[in-house]
Amino acid sequence: MSLKAGTPNPLNYFGLRRVEFACPHFKYTTLEKFNPTLTKEVDKWIRHNLNGRYYIGQDLTLDHTNTIVYITRIGFEVEKELSFFKIAAPHDLIR
Repeated sequence: MSLKAGTPNPLNYFGLRRVEFACPHFKYTTLEKFNPTLTKEVDKWIRHNLNGRYYIGQDLTLDHTNTIVYITRIGFEVEKELSFFKIAAPHDLIR
């Protein structure tokens, strides 16, 4: 259960919920900018509303003018949580 439901998550207790590397089997979405404050807010929202393991990190990509830009990459082990994140996360966090 999520923290919002009042039940502690065993993955949180053992520090295994947020992974430090991008796992190949996770499903990913990206945010256009990398901002440490934004990353903390997204992390807080995920810990409070979702249950599974996840990844938040910085990545590089090419924009429409072929210049390298930093983006925020967010991945979830369970694809349902990615869908819920894209639908339910506050618009000021992900857009």
